[in-house]
Amino acid sequence: MSLWEFVKSKVFLRNVLLAAAAGIVVLWVSLKLLDIYTHHGRTITVPDLNGLTEQEASTILRKMDLRYTINDSIFDDTSPKGTIASQDPLPGIEVKKNRTIYLTKVAVLPEMVPMPNLVDLSMRQALALLEAYGLKVGNMEYRHDIAQNAVLDQKFNNGKIEPGTSVEKGTAIDLVIGRGLGETTVRVPSLLGKPRNEAIDALHAVSLNVGTEEFLDDQDDDPRVFQQSPDPNMQRQHLLAGSSVNLTYRSGRRFDFDEYLSEMENVSVPLLYGKNPEEVRASLEENSLVLGNETFEKNVSRQNARVYKQEPDYNQDVLVRKGSKVDVWYRSIDQF
Repeated sequence: MSLWEFVKSKVFLRNVLLAAAAGIVVLWVSLKLLDIYTHHGRTITVPDLNGLTEQEASTILRKMDLRYTINDSIFDDTSPKGTIASQDPLPGIEVKKNRTIYLTKVAVLPEMVPMPNLVDLSMRQALALLEAYGLKVGNMEYRHDIAQNAVLDQKFNNGKIEPGTSVEKGTAIDLVIGRGLGETTVRVPSLLGKPRNEAIDALHAVSLNVGTEEFLDDQDDDPRVFQQSPDPNMQRQHLLAGSSVNLTYRSGRRFDFDEYLSEMENVSVPLLYGKNPEEVRASLEENSLVLGNETFEKNVSRQNARVYKQEPDYNQDVLVRKGSKVDVWYRSIDQF
């Protein structure tokens, strides 16, 4: 029988069909086995492990047929030590069984840094260097010395701390600053509405310390300055360098600071003496104040009128609420 006749025979065709069928069956079985092995179509939602301990995270992942490995650790003084700080994949991601979740923990042991040498630096340089090392400024003590605004000494726990000493990151370092040979006074900044850290930095920037701190809401709930003493918002205040400012906080999430600050906004009363009525109105509008009563002496026209008295009176240290009224009295320009 020739090759062509064999190819056309029923025996050959039957064997070809059987081989094709067998191949299809083997392929189908292989795919099914692969689906079973890879859990095709079956996924697990990654849980949120942030804030849990490693033991708690391990228990949850084991029950869900997931694996984990600690990939890294970080230093974070705002979170409990030993808890999960982040994860990969993120919570809510769909993964297969036995997928490894990579976890980052908050370090249990504190990070230590060498104490820098701040002596003879300017106060501004010292604050910047402390921040670069992850340290904080504590109390600032001022001492009469010719080296004004220079660091005379650095302290920790009421004792001198030598450069190179290992200290925990985040430690507050007390500074002794030169005051000069005279008394140095500084203007108290307005801190209302500022987050706690910004308020403390603002005080340190002008050589003032934080006094007592009172939290009317949860201390960890975005504390912002609600009140301060001395309060420069009604009258400008000046203190000796190194003095303390007491702060009271409210939660930035629970309290409406936008409305509060709009009600508390204050401005200076301008000096109106010698101005004519048009100049008075323009000056008050420029300072967000309102013209109140205008009193003219007898036979004084608006054209010749000039202010000789105002209420509230001009005082560069006194502030009034924005939108307050200012009353003025006029007399003839000839009487000036």
